[in-house]
Amino acid sequence: MGAIHDGLDRLGFKDVIKRQWQSGLVVSVIYPDDPNWDFTKIHDYCYERGFTIYPGKISTTNTFRLCALGAIDEQDIKDFFEVFEAGLKHYNVSIPAKYND
Repeated sequence: MGAIHDGLDRLGFKDVIKRQWQSGLVVSVIYPDDPNWDFTKIHDYCYERGFTIYPGKISTTNTFRLCALGAIDEQDIKDFFEVFEAGLKHYNVSIPAKYND
């Protein structure tokens, strides 16, 4: 879970739930406030490169989920964030560092 939070922090994303309350396997993340963000495009970009992000399950907030279920290690998570960041750049999505305050 630490590697997921490290990646989210580095890119400036905000968790839905306070970290001390999270289960440890799934992280719900708030969509960035950027008009270029498109969940489907980012999902497909990651999926085509071997990674999956999941749609959120919160009806009042636009979110997506990251999961560390199964045989996933820290390097797998770091590899995911390289692809995820490349997808954000590809679609010109910016997440200012102050967003995660």
